Amino acid sequence: MNNEKQMKLEEIAQVTIGVLVKREKEDTGENSYMLFSLKSYEEKQKYEEIKTSKDLSNKLAQKGDLLFRLLYPNKIIYVDETLEGLLIPSQFCIIRSYSMNPIVLKWYLESEKVQEELKNKITGSIIKSMPLANLKTINIPNISSKNQKNMEQLITLWKREKDISQKILEEKEKLYTYYLENMIVEGED
Repeated sequence: MNNEKQMKLEEIAQVTIGVLVKREKEDTGENSYMLFSLKSYEEKQKYEEIKTSKDLSNKLAQKGDLLFRLLYPNKIIYVDETLEGLLIPSQFCIIRSYSMNPIVLKWYLESEKVQEELKNKITGSIIKSMPLANLKTINIPNISSKNQKNMEQLITLWKREKDISQKILEEKEKLYTYYLENMIVEGED
């Protein structure tokens, strides 16, 4: 790919680290925030509420943001309406794109090519992490608006197909388990 068509992530997006919750948390603070956590997100649980006297509104997730987990293994989460307004902790950085479709940017950052580049930028031997300064220097291609729109449609379609396939597999698992368990019961004397 031509280097003139490449940009650094920091040139197309605001990349900021989340808030260090231990430092800002207060029992009597007048500001209240729901705190994003990967565990709550993945297990679809309620988010913890924290109080502070500081205004942390600049660390709240906005729809279209990408949350990049700085600890290894890295993970990228697209902020939709269900995550909007959550306070982002310092284990994540917020990537807020100026010029690139966030769905396309997420796909690109998760691509094999970028994952290899990210591996080379990770530091630490026991606790591996991605320094924010290193993340900001990731190369991003300059993709036309038309191609970004087409890519978003294709990415969305592929995600829908994967979700449907997963649901089919889960239903088949239940069906086969039901049949197998009935065969066990029928086989007993």
